Amino acid sequence: MVLSRQEDSRSAAGRANQKTRTRTALVNAAVELVREGRPPSMPDAAERALVSVATAYRYFSSADDLWWEASNAASHYEVASAQADQRIAAAGADPQARLEALIRSIGFQMLDDQVPYRRIAKSALEQWCRQGEKAPNQRVPVRQGRRNEHIRKVVAPLEGRLGKREIDRVAHALGLVVGTEAMISLTDAVGLDVPAAKKALLDAARWLLAGALAELADDRVQRAEGTTSEDSQNVRP
Repeated sequence: MVLSRQEDSRSAAGRANQKTRTRTALVNAAVELVREGRPPSMPDAAERALVSVATAYRYFSSADDLWWEASNAASHYEVASAQADQRIAAAGADPQARLEALIRSIGFQMLDDQVPYRRIAKSALEQWCRQGEKAPNQRVPVRQGRRNEHIRKVVAPLEGRLGKREIDRVAHALGLVVGTEAMISLTDAVGLDVPAAKKALLDAARWLLAGALAELADDRVQRAEGTTSEDSQNVRP
């Protein structure tokens, strides 16, 4: 029996749809396990998705790949990111207001919904450790650097007021208060509950940016008066 082109096309589309459904089922199963705080296991995800372990490995080369995607899906980061962009834009041209909008969006969400973000941090640390013996040019990034895009929007109004090197220094410093590390530090190392951690995160962000801008302004005044060198702005104890 020879299939017509239309029948063959339908068959191919059906296979593609089935693959999509299987992959989605695996990710959804892993998301449920992430939410339950379960340790990563391909057999557990496959069982919950009603597929064989061999089938699961055809869609994800390793359990880490599956858990990375599932953790990102569980965190709803894309939604939070879009909301952060809207709030940053609505904050106007004040970098402090923009930074507070970012912290109240993504920073607060990480504190309110810690499990998926902790899973992402765990996966990143494990990947870093696995690459420890590789040459630098053979290592792959362990993070996507998504915070950098938001931080650049926060400091965008500083263009024209500060030089590129100065803006870069501010942006790099703000990386300390935007991301999972800040959440883990405040809750685990400092031992704060979520409301106190939110207040501390806002304080740290405000003080860091205000201090950075005050120091850079002071450096410029001193350079204008000839009391400091061009290199003095690079490192300050």
